[in-house]
Amino acid sequence: MKISRLSFFCAFLSVPMAVLAAPTLRLNTASLRPIWVQQGTNGPSNAFFEAYNIGDGSLNLQVKGAYPWLTPALGASQKCTFDASKTCLPIKVLLSASSLQPGAYSGVITVSDPNSYDAPQTVRVTIYVNGDVPTKLDLYLPPAAGTKDSATFQTPAGGPPSLKPTTQAGGNWLAVSSSGMGSFQFLYTHTVQVAVQNGMAAGDYAGSVAVAGSTFAADNRSFPVTLHVTAQPIARVSAQQLELTAVAGGAAAQRTVAVANGGQGTLTVSGATASGGSWLTASVQSDGTVKLSADPGSMAPGFYLGAVSIASNAANSPVTVPVELEVQAASGPLTTFGGVVDAAAFTAPVGSGALVSLFGSQLATGTAQAGAIPLPTTLADATVFVNDVAAPLIFASPGQINFQMPFEASGTVRVRVDRQGQRGNTITVQAATRAAGLFTFPGTGYAIAENASRGNGGVVFAVPDTPAFAGIPKGAARVGDVLVLFGSGLGPVSPAVATGTGAPSDTLATLIGNAQVAFSLSGFGPYAVPQFVGLTPGFVGLYQINVQVPPGVAISPSVSLRLNFTDETVSNTVQIAVEKP
Repeated sequence: MKISRLSFFCAFLSVPMAVLAAPTLRLNTASLRPIWVQQGTNGPSNAFFEAYNIGDGSLNLQVKGAYPWLTPALGASQKCTFDASKTCLPIKVLLSASSLQPGAYSGVITVSDPNSYDAPQTVRVTIYVNGDVPTKLDLYLPPAAGTKDSATFQTPAGGPPSLKPTTQAGGNWLAVSSSGMGSFQFLYTHTVQVAVQNGMAAGDYAGSVAVAGSTFAADNRSFPVTLHVTAQPIARVSAQQLELTAVAGGAAAQRTVAVANGGQGTLTVSGATASGGSWLTASVQSDGTVKLSADPGSMAPGFYLGAVSIASNAANSPVTVPVELEVQAASGPLTTFGGVVDAAAFTAPVGSGALVSLFGSQLATGTAQAGAIPLPTTLADATVFVNDVAAPLIFASPGQINFQMPFEASGTVRVRVDRQGQRGNTITVQAATRAAGLFTFPGTGYAIAENASRGNGGVVFAVPDTPAFAGIPKGAARVGDVLVLFGSGLGPVSPAVATGTGAPSDTLATLIGNAQVAFSLSGFGPYAVPQFVGLTPGFVGLYQINVQVPPGVAISPSVSLRLNFTDETVSNTVQIAVEKP
C-alpha cells in the first residue's frame, strides 16, 4: 500500500518574556514518600510537604483530600526545609487509616489558589497498611527457556533488609534484587524475578522469599512464589490501572484496554465485568479489546474506585484492572500543571515555534482539527493564550489541545485556555530557543523515520516487523539509505517563517547552525551530518532531518539515535530498525 507523507502526518497529527506578576505556586514534596501504617492504627502524623511562592504577592491556599482516610491540614508559615532563606507553608498529611484492611491505598491532595499561577496542583499519597510485602505471588510464563517475568514491592528506609529466595523444584528459576541500598536511601524497592530454565516442562513450580531486617515489623516474613509454566495463552493487559476524569452531569469518560498474549496458542477474551458501582461498565469489542465507560451521571464531585475483571482462555484468567474516576465539578477550562509539553518528546521546556501538546480537562466543547493554513486561533470554542496573545491551534478536545508555541516566545511564558469566553487557570512553562524533540510512533520509542530510499514511490518507515507495527508500511534502514526524521522545536530557521503559517517550498526554511545525528549513544558513533535540517514545506512548525545512514551502524531491530547540536543541546533518544543490505 502506498501512502503519501502528507496523508500520513495528517492522520497523526512579539511575545516578550513574562513577568510573574501574580503569586506562583510551587510544591516541595521531597519529604513525602510512601507511608507504612500498622493495621488498626491511623498511621504516623509527621508526614508533610511544603508550598511556597516564586511570584509576586501572597498565596491564599486551600487544601483538600480525596478520600476519607486522607485529611490534609495547612500549617503556619515557617522556613523552608530545603532553603532557610525562603518561607514555606507546610501541608500536613493526616491519616485516618485505622479501619482499612491490609493493602496499598493511593489518594490525592489538591492544593489550590484561584489567584495564583500554576494552580491547582495535586499530590498523590500512597500508604501501605501492614506493609507492601505481598502475601503471595503467582507469575506466568510459556515453556521457553530464558523467558522472564517479575514483580516489585517496597520496604521503608532503615535496615537494610535481606531477601532470601528458595525453590523446591525446577532449579534456580527464582531470584531477587534490591535498589536504594546507598547511604541516602529513603526506601528500598525489591524485584522478584522468575525465569524459565532449560528443560523446564509445563507445570507449577513452588518457591518462597523470606524477608528479614525491615524496620517495619510486619514485613519480616516469608511469602510463597509460584511460577506457572504453561502452554496456554497468558493475558497481558495494556494498563495495570486506570485513572479517568469526567465532569459531573457530563459525558462518560471512556478508555480501551488491549489484551495481548504473552504465552502460546490463541488468546480469546470472553468477557469483562465491572465492579464498584453502576457508574462503571465494560464490554469486549470485536477486536478483543475491552472498552470501559465511566458515567458520572448525578455523582457528586470526588474520587470513586472500581475495577474491571477481564475473562479469557488464558492461564491467568481473570485479570483485574483497578479503575479510579475523578468526578470534577463543571468549571472553566483547567490546564494541568506541567501539562504543556513538546508534542514530539513530551518534555519541557518547549522550543520557540515548537508544536506543543497541552493537557487538562474541560478545555473545549468538543473535538475539532484545523482544516486550513494559516492555522486558526479558536477550535471547538477553545482558545489558547500565550502571554495573553492567541496562539495557532492544530487540534482541540476536552482533554488535549495541540498548538504552536509562537516563534517569538522566550523565557517564562504564561499559558491559559479560554472556552467560550470562560477564562481558565494560568500555568507557566519555559520557552527555549531550542528544545529539540523527535516524533515517535505512539506507545513506542521508534522514530517516525521515513526511509526515502525504499518504498517504490510510497512511504515506508524504518521500524521492525513486529505486531506493534501491524498496518505500518515497513522498510528497515540499510547503510546508504536516506532517512527523513521529523521533529519539533529544533531552533531558528532562515528565512524566518511567521507563527501559524506553513513553511515555504520555493526557498527552504533551513536551520541556523549545525546538527549531527548520532547512530549510537556510546560516544563513539557512527555519526552523520544531515543533508538537510529545516521546516517541512507546507507544514506549520514541523521540522525534518534528511540523513544518510552511515557505514558502521549496528545491524539491529533497535538502533538508538538522537540529534546533537553545536550548542551542546540534544534531542530525545529514538530508535530505528537497521538490516543488512
